[in-house]
Amino acid sequence: MNDLDDTIRKAMIDEDAEAFDKLSEQSMAEMVIDSFRTRQRWLIAIVFLWTLVMFAASVVCLVQFFRVENDREAIAWGGGFIFGMIAVGLLKTWYFMELNKNSVMREIKRMELQIARLSSRLESRDAPGSPSV
Repeated sequence: MNDLDDTIRKAMIDEDAEAFDKLSEQSMAEMVIDSFRTRQRWLIAIVFLWTLVMFAASVVCLVQFFRVENDREAIAWGGGFIFGMIAVGLLKTWYFMELNKNSVMREIKRMELQIARLSSRLESRDAPGSPSV
């Protein structure tokens, strides 16, 4: 895939290549940072906050689970721990789906850029008075 990307970069003019580089693959840290630059940054921040709250509550429940002496309390604290960890898992799943959506949109924009560049080249080649290949 890198050979194809290199070939595309060579075929582009400088300004298109610069835009193409901005849309290249990102590391996980860059994807997380970019997720806070989208229109849904407030929702992502809320999900991050709730993930931390649910994780902290799960840790408290786990500690209390090992401290109680009554079976009924142990079941309650264990249930709280399981609920909290399921909530953390669901919130993280939603967040990773958002990261995946952003990644797919980035690839679609790369394809749009390539198609637009190819279209402009074809139009300039097919213009009257231009030499045909």
